[in-house]
Amino acid sequence: MTHTLFGVAIYGALKKTDMDVKTKWAFFGASVGSSVIPDIDIQWARAGADYLMSHRGITHSFAMVPVWAGMFSLLAWAIFRVKDRRLFWTAIAGVLLHIISDWTNAWGTGLLEPFTSRRYAIGIIPNKGNVFWVMAAAIVPFLLLFRREKQRTRLFRLFWGMAALYAGFQIAHSAYVYADLKQEGFDRVAIRADRYPGGLSYYAKKDLEVVEGRHEIGDANKTVRTHRIDPVDVEALMKYPSAKSLLLFAPFVVTQESGDEIRIFDPRFSGMRSMLSVQVPKP
Repeated sequence: MTHTLFGVAIYGALKKTDMDVKTKWAFFGASVGSSVIPDIDIQWARAGADYLMSHRGITHSFAMVPVWAGMFSLLAWAIFRVKDRRLFWTAIAGVLLHIISDWTNAWGTGLLEPFTSRRYAIGIIPNKGNVFWVMAAAIVPFLLLFRREKQRTRLFRLFWGMAALYAGFQIAHSAYVYADLKQEGFDRVAIRADRYPGGLSYYAKKDLEVVEGRHEIGDANKTVRTHRIDPVDVEALMKYPSAKSLLLFAPFVVTQESGDEIRIFDPRFSGMRSMLSVQVPKP
């Protein structure tokens, strides 16, 4: 739904004074369609650990950006008989916004498929777009009050301005926490932002331990819990499909021996997503 909101906001921010009705519909379709099309992979994403690789894969790759944009340009011609190079660039913006916004949250995205199956995530924006919906709700009364096209265009551009400020705040907060943890000697750090600005969770690895902590604006880092890591042959675990999916998905994992089995889990979602915690026999 948030990607749909972004698509509507892209269309709303466009200058449309020189467009006829068919051209406007073509741009609306390209704006919204390109903003949601990468998620078409939900139609074939399989349940369980395989979902990690089935969703946000090739359809979310940078390699697919011109393909999706070209498709919407062709659809605009086929349906509305509108041929405008700005349609292609509008669709480029929609697809890129989808891919990049997915990359900014903690759930992995296959940015470089088909060249690598690894997932990339920086976690500075939460998975749920609550903040963007609050911004949208704030401009709705003004959209009802101001009916002129130029006025509405300015309001949608104001939405993007607020979104940029929010993203900048999240980047600055995450960068501060990341730099602080690296200075403390942690070699790997992952971030998972709260649904609203001001707080985030972090996961920092040093030697054979992962520290799960919290940071809130105006406060110091606080450790919530720690996870021990039992050293295992990670490459040998790749023969198990569920383990391989998790190893490709997570920025780093915790491995713990338990009798004849090894538990592997992504500490960012430990206990919240069953597919991100698997147990396999010892190699």
